[in-house]
Amino acid sequence: MFQSTYFVDKISNTFADNLAAFGLAFVLNAIADGRAKIHLQDQGSVFSLTCEPAIEPVWIEQRSFFAGAPFLVTVDNRTQQKMIKGTSLALSDLPEHGGNTVVDYEVERRNNEAFFAWYKALPRDDRRKVMRGELQGAPPPHQYWDVFRAVNPAMLQSYNALLAEWWRARSDFAHLLKILLQMACQTPNDLAGAEQAWAQLCKGRGWKCQPATAIQLLNPTQGKGINSPKAVWSAPNNLKGFWLLEWLKVVGFFSGGITRNLANSKDRKTYILMPVNLEWGKHLKVMKDFRRAMSRSETAIKMDILAALRYTQAFLMHYEGAKGEDLAAELFSQSPADLVSGMQMAFYKNLGNAIATMNIAAINLPRWVAPGSAIELAQLQEALIEHVSVVSGLDERRGDQYVLLNHYRDFLSANDLGPFFEFTTAYSGLIISQRERGNYVRQFTTNQLEVLFMNNDDNPQTFSQIVQDAGFRNVAYAIRHSTVVPQSRKGHGDRPAVEIRYGLGQQLARKAAYPADFLAELNEFLQLYNAENAQLREKSRNPFRKDVTTADIEAVTLLVDRFGSKVVCNMLVAYGYAREPKEPSQGEISTTGEPEVPETLTEEDE
Repeated sequence: MFQSTYFVDKISNTFADNLAAFGLAFVLNAIADGRAKIHLQDQGSVFSLTCEPAIEPVWIEQRSFFAGAPFLVTVDNRTQQKMIKGTSLALSDLPEHGGNTVVDYEVERRNNEAFFAWYKALPRDDRRKVMRGELQGAPPPHQYWDVFRAVNPAMLQSYNALLAEWWRARSDFAHLLKILLQMACQTPNDLAGAEQAWAQLCKGRGWKCQPATAIQLLNPTQGKGINSPKAVWSAPNNLKGFWLLEWLKVVGFFSGGITRNLANSKDRKTYILMPVNLEWGKHLKVMKDFRRAMSRSETAIKMDILAALRYTQAFLMHYEGAKGEDLAAELFSQSPADLVSGMQMAFYKNLGNAIATMNIAAINLPRWVAPGSAIELAQLQEALIEHVSVVSGLDERRGDQYVLLNHYRDFLSANDLGPFFEFTTAYSGLIISQRERGNYVRQFTTNQLEVLFMNNDDNPQTFSQIVQDAGFRNVAYAIRHSTVVPQSRKGHGDRPAVEIRYGLGQQLARKAAYPADFLAELNEFLQLYNAENAQLREKSRNPFRKDVTTADIEAVTLLVDRFGSKVVCNMLVAYGYAREPKEPSQGEISTTGEPEVPETLTEEDE
């Protein structure tokens, strides 16, 4: 059992397996105590955890007790002088509150309320200073406050019971660690042998040995219900499992995932990383930044998207912090998606004192984020900030914007530009319609779209040749100066000298499947565009926009012949409704990518 590689089998093929792997990584790292590096890898049917150098017997014997996760104490435990719910332990058996062993839920709830009361009274600039750590006042909420809210009250008893099993073995801690290593030293895992060894330890100590409840928050497919191999009546009881495996999932939850309430709802979403090749120390640093960035509650689809984008941002911050040449070379040779492929997630419906799993899914990290140099790293960081800003501005409660968010989520999940082009085409209409109503909508910028296209795996050379073509750029310029530019000037009180061509992007997209029809539609627009310029000049007025030449039209026609009308059309619409970086932002508020403190996370959500 003293070796360099340990394993966690994929039993359920849900994030429960990932949590067990993160839990084992935590234990191995605690045993090594700085003397070894831990790597977590996905090997297909099993997770492998490698210790460099290998675990030594003396490390087990010398290892002092560690809790792994804190007991959660509630007001019921205190006021009624009961034992800690789910255990045979009294509060007097445990260390003082506030440490890593015990968390008082009511204390943390009051701290949460006090912080947001202070925060909401601050001016906007001071709120940003709080998030940057430049201004301090009331103590911030506990970093795992959302975990505690998820556990209490529905799973409090089962949660504390698992921690109590680990706690009572502290007097024979080396024996407990050996049982855990025995279970994980081979694949398939020796669960039966570990259970037998634990039963023998319990018998020798006079302890009661019993299975543990599979907590639904950690086992999305194992809620309370009927589970019988025969068609006979059975009481809908909780499903049971070996407590040590369930304890690993609890510990892994604190280091491998997050859980958040949806905005204006008591429903909940949980996100667990899908590791591919993670070094434990780096992982913990990235998770700290990611957890901070995901502090704000959002609606369901938007939260899925932002979870993927913000985790990628957190990973890139770690790239930026790589000072050593060897470490920088190692990081810049990999995409974040090569280290963590994405996240498995579950949607839980609130049922009062219980929850029900309504959906299990996964979302990938953006594979186009793959820095090869420090310059590319900076470009990708700026692009991600822009994508986060665009997505954050959409309202999922509105039907048209709900569809947009679905398109963008499909783009991330499938790593396919098709849904992204559907997003940009529909988004072009949203920009025009919302600005016509006086509402600001964030545009993509052309240079950040280029970052996406140049780094996409589909065919970067194709996109590179299209966007670098002068004719393509000039036609996109004509689209821009017939739609978003004059419409923006109108919104700022200037009477545009040219006609605003509402719905132009959708008109072109409807013809995109047929090259001849698309070129006819495009040429009709360009003819009207040039004619409008000429009329203004006849009246001695400057149209403030350049004409499209026959060379430009010929260039776009050649691009259609070479790459197809659909690709060219999609990119023209995306570029045409994007903003040139040198153009004024027309009231745009700059976004640094720093998270806002979640004003929705107040006690009213409890």
